[in-house]
Amino acid sequence: MQNELRDLTLKVYDAVANQGLWSSVLDQLVEQVGAQGSIVFEWVEEGGNPKLTAPIHSGFYSSDILEVYLSKCEHLEARDQAIIQRHTTDHDDIELLDDTLLAGSVEELRQQEHVRKLMKLGIFHRAAGVMNKDNRSISLFSLQLNAERDQLEGKERHLLSHLLPHLAKALDLGIPMRQLQKRYQGVLSALDRLTIGVCILDSRGMVVARNQEFQRQQETYRTFRVSQNGQLRITDNRGQKCLDVLMADLSQHGKFGARPRKENITSHALDALCIEVSPIHRSDEMGSEVFDGFLLCSTDTTLPVVCDTHRVQQAFQLTAAETSLVNAIGQGLTNPEIADRRGRSVATINAQTKSILAKSHCANRTQFVRMMMRFGASFLTRE
Repeated sequence: MQNELRDLTLKVYDAVANQGLWSSVLDQLVEQVGAQGSIVFEWVEEGGNPKLTAPIHSGFYSSDILEVYLSKCEHLEARDQAIIQRHTTDHDDIELLDDTLLAGSVEELRQQEHVRKLMKLGIFHRAAGVMNKDNRSISLFSLQLNAERDQLEGKERHLLSHLLPHLAKALDLGIPMRQLQKRYQGVLSALDRLTIGVCILDSRGMVVARNQEFQRQQETYRTFRVSQNGQLRITDNRGQKCLDVLMADLSQHGKFGARPRKENITSHALDALCIEVSPIHRSDEMGSEVFDGFLLCSTDTTLPVVCDTHRVQQAFQLTAAETSLVNAIGQGLTNPEIADRRGRSVATINAQTKSILAKSHCANRTQFVRMMMRFGASFLTRE
């Protein structure tokens, strides 16, 4: 079982760079826990209105069936998700909650319109978990169980407790890649279209490929250097140690559950850059052989970030004054610069910024800007 779990975890991370793998990943997950199907829901803006979508799902469902189901039952799914979110704690861990929260009794659950539709597909009990507690309208994981079985058992929950943090990290890191794949056929071949820096490393840390933004960051910040043998190094010892740990042990990934951004590589010399690492076991774009390398993503948080400020305010219950600072922080302005532009004292801006960081569970401004990018930011360069 340990080997199967490791293989599936590696496959989860392969889906970061190859979004086409997600259906296969969920199929394997469903099989291992004895479920019927699995869906990752996401709310998107369409014509100014929120719309529930299912961009990632196991092979048990076709996209057409899901589209028809959501067109008829979106309001019921929205109600269920609101209940799940109310019962989801604010800490980083991922809780997989049962459908017992959705009705007063099993019989009452059976009478619900969308449950009756699911029962026609052989599904009854469900479980769901919030995979991104920064922006809870994305990456809601849902597992559907065969109508002939009871809810998840302890051993199944134990397996999922190991898998879901990795799933959360892969879904989060895969957002820019998903935008890229929607526009271009290949991901790795179109990396120069991304506004974040990307560097592909082999198992020894040797640079295999890097995009233009990564090279710009390398020249601008001198944070990275490439040794004479072609190995990528972080110039700060603390940052290099973090990278070494993530490259040496798969179990070191996914430690921050539903807030994977907290796993970013940090050091005193990396204030502007948010650096994250994902394993790559196999990649069709690199050939059929096992690769066992890494995808390193580096975000320059001094570059302007445009996000949905209203959604950020709602997510973290920011005051009007705090919300007015969000865009300024996203523009890369320092606290003294913000104070000067707004005619406020630096002490006032410092206090408001500190409150924003506390409410959003961010250790610093770099983490906050990285978090902002999950609220509608585009990661593609203009044509």
